[in-house]
Formats: sequence, structure tokens, C-alpha cells
Amino acid sequence: MKLTRILAGFLALLMLVGSFAACGETTDDPANSDAATTAPVETEPETELTDWLPDGLHYGDTDITIISRYREGWTSGEIAVEEIISEPVNDAVFERNKATEERLGVKIVSIEENNNDPGVVVNKVANAVKAGTDEYDIMAAACYMAVNESLNGTFANLRNTEYLDFDKPWWSQGFNEVVEYQGAQYAVSGDMVLSLYRFAFVTIFNKYLFTESNQPFLYDYVENGTWTLDKQIELVPVFERDNGNGLQDTEGDIYGLVSNDYISVDPYWSSCMVDIIKKNGDGDYEMVFDSAKLFDVCEKTMTLFFGCGNATYNIKHYGLDDEQNDIREMFANGSAAMSTVRILELEAGSIRNMEQEFGVVPMPKFDEAQKEYRTLLHDQFTVLCVPTTVTGEELDMVSAVMESLASASYKTVRPAYYETTLRTKIAQDPQSAEMFDIIIDNIYIDAGIIYTNALSSFHDKFRQIMGSGQNTVTSQYKAVARSAGRALEKMIMKLDKITEKA
Repeated sequence: MKLTRILAGFLALLMLVGSFAACGETTDDPANSDAATTAPVETEPETELTDWLPDGLHYGDTDITIISRYREGWTSGEIAVEEIISEPVNDAVFERNKATEERLGVKIVSIEENNNDPGVVVNKVANAVKAGTDEYDIMAAACYMAVNESLNGTFANLRNTEYLDFDKPWWSQGFNEVVEYQGAQYAVSGDMVLSLYRFAFVTIFNKYLFTESNQPFLYDYVENGTWTLDKQIELVPVFERDNGNGLQDTEGDIYGLVSNDYISVDPYWSSCMVDIIKKNGDGDYEMVFDSAKLFDVCEKTMTLFFGCGNATYNIKHYGLDDEQNDIREMFANGSAAMSTVRILELEAGSIRNMEQEFGVVPMPKFDEAQKEYRTLLHDQFTVLCVPTTVTGEELDMVSAVMESLASASYKTVRPAYYETTLRTKIAQDPQSAEMFDIIIDNIYIDAGIIYTNALSSFHDKFRQIMGSGQNTVTSQYKAVARSAGRALEKMIMKLDKITEKA
């Protein structure tokens, strides 16, 4: 099937560095007008809701081949598992697939590419399409890689299928709104792939260290609207404990914050409401980037990372984001009062077996004037696409399989993960369970981030600026304005071209 025909045109380029107001929105508080791409799913699903697939669909035990990326601890077990092992999520995935096979008369064949490189699966499918082979029916791959490949016409328009119902809650409405373009869409995401939840960035805090330092838990600040970057900057030095040598050691020292100036700074785009791309009233995409706002965000994040003396420990990027493991382990060892991680890190045994209890809250807001908390997904969360080699009745069959798997996931897999694993097993108190609701309900998907490859890696530039330790937002984003403009023009041309054929 066809991958989401996402984002089509940014009408307004990034010509000068300055402040670009969000177009087509007039509110008393423009910074908070983000409803369009927020909250991809509900926290309390109506599990009795059913899909509208007709009775009697049966496809004669046809194989449905799904190729996906296997990365242990990241996307393992999303699409298929081998057997029942008395673990809620694993068993729900197994039963989901079995139920769909029996319901529709198909056989799900799962091909997992065991590779940390997020591009391997996408490249295999793209090569198969170019060769005209039909070896894959569905692709499950990293979002930013998949949507970039969609611009090459590799994936089918899912809006032209018989059985996908995009309005149902098992599909991420926030993602749909971003990637649908002039009636075409080439990728979907939702309850069928749990990375939609697991790749959300959060702040975790060590309750023992907060109690020891006579500090209220972060829940209080979230609830009264004062959980901001300024508050975190204020708190970080409170927890610093040196082992006596004056150096930053991974063992023996305690830090106010352990984080990373690479993917762990991505969340500030959303949490501080620095939007890049939005749709206007005509459904076209516009650049709404406000460089002045990003400059102010950078001032605060620079202070958080480099202006708190030795109280912040910054684990530099290496490998394929493997520094996230180091952040997790330092927190698990009691070396951090706070850390920025993805939810998936909380599933690790080292975290769940910590001697000291921890709490979970959203990423901090920019300031107290910002009314809402917002959550960013790591751009490698999984989306589903169908190659253009799948056509006609076969395409409709595949859409029925996807709808069945998604609706079943909504009733079984999602509750097994969200209610049983997150809110019951991982959350160590009722407040953290409530925080998960705030975090997930306020996921915000920005076209400028998921289409980063097509836009000359626009949002990645902030990572480089943070890594330098110098706030050069003004000069750096002025320098990339021209290339971003050219990239935008090319992207629009590609979108228009494939839209005409869809």
C-alpha cells in the first residue's frame, strides 16, 4: 500500500531569520494554538468500538508478508511474536495476529530485519518496487525514513483502499492530520505499533534524591503549571554531590540532570512550542518557524546543559543513539535526580528493579505563560506503508488486514501496554499513572520534524548548535534558510507529482 502522502507544500519559505507567526490561526494565545496535531489517541479507549469490516471476508489462506525492523528494546515484538509466554503485551500481539488470520483467512508472514540501521527495511522495499517484484505487502519502518521515501512514489495511497477507516481511534489522528495531503496519504500509525507510545520523550526523577534534598516531587509543578525550563534550571544544582575529586565521574557523583545534547534536545521543539510546519486553510503546508522563539529556547537549554557547573552530566552522542542506554543506566544507579529519556527506557530491568523509586512527568514547558505540556516522539517511531506493487483487489485485501490488526490492537494490545505495563507495572504511584495520561494525550507531531530528510535536516541543526555549547541559532538558521527553501520547492514538486498519480 501506499505510504503516507504526507505534507505537501511549505508555502512560505524560511527567507530571513526572524519571527514567523503561525499562519491561518487567530487566537488570544497563538503559542498555544496546537490542537490540529495533538493527541493521536485517547487514554481511555472505548474497547467495545468495532471496525466495519463486513462479515464473510475470507481470502483463502493467502500469505500477507510484513517486513519490519527488529531492534531489541526498540521495535522488537511490534508486528509479530513467536508464541505465548505469559507476558501481557507479547501475548496480546500473538492473539491479535491469530484472530486476524482466522477472521480473514490469511497467513501473516513476518520478516524482521535485525539491523540497528533504520534505513535497511525502507531500502529493501524501495528496491523491490523498482524491480517490480511483489514480495512485500506491508512495510513497518522508522517514520522519518518512510515518509522521505514516500516522496519517490514508492508507496500506495492508503486513502484509495476499501477498508481502512482513518477516523477510527486505533489510527493516530494527529499523524493523519499531518501526513494527509490533498486527499492522499501514504503512511499510517496507531495502536498496531506500540512505538507510537514507547518513543515519547519524558522526564524521570529520583524520588529518594528529591526527598533527601527536601524538594517537592515534580508532580506538584506539573499540576500547578510551573514545571518549566526555568524551574528545572533552578533545581539542577540542588542535587549535585561530588565524590571529592572535583571531576564529573559516572560513578560516585550525583547530578541534577543526566541527559544528552543530541536526540534528547529534540523534545524541546514540541515541549516549548517551536513549530516548524503547519497546514493552512487550503490544506497546504506553510513554514511557521519562529527563529526568535528558538533562540530563547536555546538560551535556556544552554543554561540547563552548560550553565549549572558540574550539576548536569551530558552524555555525548555516539553509535546509533546508544547513549540513551547510558542515560538510563546512570539514572538506574542513582546518579541522577532527573533525566530525559524515551518511555521505552523505563521498560528495562535496570529501571524497574531500582532500589530507589522514580516518578515520571512530561518535558518542561518553555515558561508559565504556556498553558499546555506537549510531547515529542522520537522520529524513529514506526509507521505502516504498502508498496505500489500491491494493487487492485490485493490492495483492498491488505487494507482489510491492516484494519483488523489495528482494531484488535485497540482492544487488546494497547490496554496490555498502556494500562497494564505503563500505568500499573512501570508507574510506581498514582501520580505517575496520571502523568502518562498527560504525556500521551499531548503528543504533538510536526511535519517539519518527520520530513527532516527532505528539508535538509532542518531540525537537526539545533542538535549541532547545542553540541557546540554556543547559541548560534540566529546565524545558523539564517545560513540554512536558502537551502531549506530549495528543499521545500523540490518537496512540493514531488508531492504534486505523486498526488496526480494517486
